[in-house]
Amino acid sequence: MNLYRSEGIILRSRPLGEADKILTMLTRDKGKVEVVARGARRPRSRLLGAAQPFSYLKVLVFTGKSLDQLSQAEIVRSFSVVRDNLVKTAYASYWMEILDLLLPLEEENGDLFLFTLAGLTVLEKCADPVLLSRAFELRVLHYLGYTPELAVCARCGESPGDPPGGFSPADGGVVCPACKTETEIRPLPLSKAGLEFMNRLLAADLRAIVNWEIPSCPQREVEGALAAFLEYRIEKPLKSLAFLQSILSF
Repeated sequence: MNLYRSEGIILRSRPLGEADKILTMLTRDKGKVEVVARGARRPRSRLLGAAQPFSYLKVLVFTGKSLDQLSQAEIVRSFSVVRDNLVKTAYASYWMEILDLLLPLEEENGDLFLFTLAGLTVLEKCADPVLLSRAFELRVLHYLGYTPELAVCARCGESPGDPPGGFSPADGGVVCPACKTETEIRPLPLSKAGLEFMNRLLAADLRAIVNWEIPSCPQREVEGALAAFLEYRIEKPLKSLAFLQSILSF
């Protein structure tokens, strides 16, 4: 039986038997992994706190024939401020579900790990995470190689137009007015301001994004475009997105 040390962020957990949990973690050097936390559902378990959602841990893991086993876990940052706030919990749960559904098992992506850690750190401190969440959605797609085409028409490669023809999840990005009529599914609205907003999100510091003042129209356009693009890539609705939307509607 081999063992390895790593750093991990808890994406989700699910019960195993009467007392155990299976933890899905995004690790710094092994990508997404699943490990068994023995006794983590018991009130006095030494792994109880470490098994909480969004926790940032240093871990020691034994490799097994089927599932690896979490031997030790040190909480580096619990992100309890996020868990204690319903709105922030809803956003973080949405982010973790995106990562869980898009990431294959054991495919290293250290940059994505560091970005996720940065996102949770900014989320902990910001008052309104709406713009931060748009950046998280788009940048996760970028880190995984799914960056939507924003510079030219995704169908013909020409200029997207001024204004653009719209955003087509199936075609992989913005489309020009000429190609708009050729898509099987009508593209989503995306104005010049919305396209500029998406391009800014790709490059900006997360700490600065939360202070931007963006008009409501391009915000709605980008929200709809990214939600549709994620659903197209994941190929099913995101449960946590419905929960987030229900929280924000109150």
